[in-house]
Amino acid sequence: MLPLFLVIISSILQTAGSYSQAQDNKNASFNRTSNRHRSVSADKACLNLETSIAIAMNNNFELRAIKAQREVYDLTIIERLRDYFPTLSLSYLQTEESVKRDADTRQHRVSADAEMVLFDGGKRSLSYDVAKLRAILARNDYRLAVNTLVTEIRSAYFNILQLRDSIGIHKKTLEYGNMQLQFISKELELGEATRFDRMEIEAKVKEVELNLEKAKDDYTLVLNRFKIMLKIDWRQVIEVTGDIERDFIIQPIDESYNIDMLTALAVKNRKEIESSRVDLAIKKRTYLINKLYYFPKFSVGLNYSLSDDTFMPREKGWGINFKVTAALWGNTGSLSSGYNEDNNKNSRTLSNSSSIAILNDLPYKRNIVESKIELDRSREKRKDTEQQISIEVTSAYTALKNSWTMIEIAKKQLELYDAQLVIERLKANMGESRRYDLMKKEIERGEAAIAYLQSLVRYLTTASTLETALGVDVGFLKLSKMK
Repeated sequence: MLPLFLVIISSILQTAGSYSQAQDNKNASFNRTSNRHRSVSADKACLNLETSIAIAMNNNFELRAIKAQREVYDLTIIERLRDYFPTLSLSYLQTEESVKRDADTRQHRVSADAEMVLFDGGKRSLSYDVAKLRAILARNDYRLAVNTLVTEIRSAYFNILQLRDSIGIHKKTLEYGNMQLQFISKELELGEATRFDRMEIEAKVKEVELNLEKAKDDYTLVLNRFKIMLKIDWRQVIEVTGDIERDFIIQPIDESYNIDMLTALAVKNRKEIESSRVDLAIKKRTYLINKLYYFPKFSVGLNYSLSDDTFMPREKGWGINFKVTAALWGNTGSLSSGYNEDNNKNSRTLSNSSSIAILNDLPYKRNIVESKIELDRSREKRKDTEQQISIEVTSAYTALKNSWTMIEIAKKQLELYDAQLVIERLKANMGESRRYDLMKKEIERGEAAIAYLQSLVRYLTTASTLETALGVDVGFLKLSKMK
């Protein structure tokens, strides 16, 4: 048995030497090709986690749109603040009148008018409060969008690293499989193995090759999706750098964090909670504005004018007026009283007027009903939001604990397979076990290594999910950090 083993080893070494020479020739050819396409390779973008997040935030249109919306609400606040100040208007009037059998008249008049609302039932104040609350909602939306984007980028990044490392594991398993195929082929030539034994090994090698091709396809697909997430050109060649095991330190969650503490932290920090409260305040004020539609509006107006039959007018005039406007049952009425002096105080006028518009405001009742429905919906949404956040935190916390347990189990399983393989390889080389059984162990070991990688990625993504559920920045719990 020992001479046979030495013959097989010698043959494998010769084959490996030939394969090494072929690989050297292939690498030299590849290097020449690389030199010819150096300009293309120079365009390759190497992306780590921090760079990927920065690019995604810079290129994401939704973030820019939300940020622009914040500016819109800030401008709305200024508009509502303007309602507290008087309105001012300037006007110029020219009239010419021709009368038969009488003197013609003409007039030029320049006037400045101002109006100040003294009381409007609190509608200006309510509108101003609503504008400020909407600005708070816009700021919360931006924070939520940023945290969601960071979480998605981290998950995609770790998934790419896992698939890339899975390809390496499949390649290593395939290398061991080809070695066993060479062994069994030599044993077949020497009559120490049957053709069926070789077919079993070859079938397993093809299985590994198929898994390798699937992993490559998955890696290419996820890499292209990553380009879409980063909003970069599809022709841009990218390389995602990093290593899950070497570049990241992973540790379990601190035992001082219990589910009640985390839930309370989420209710305190989650912007959805604040947004639901702000939305409820907006709906209350909107309902109050519509309900108090009948409150009258008192305003005072002042005017100053210059008039004459020639330009530039020189005769001074001024006036003051008071106006009351109110709505009731879909009708709008107004009363006004004014006093004016014109022609350098040579003319005085006292005027009173009243008017009513019939059924010009019928939507008032519908507005009240709709705003009441929105108010009730906002109250219910606030309760549901708190309940939903508590469930999210509980689920994420449980998943995180389970993920850490899965890491320990997967790591132990991988160590056991490594120990078993050392023995199985010796037994196979000594002819005490079938090479088919060794090949199965190699494949199972590769699957265990991939499962260990998946458990690490699951823990990293679950940690981000929990931090997002808590409403804190990613990395707050310090469950992972880069070396």
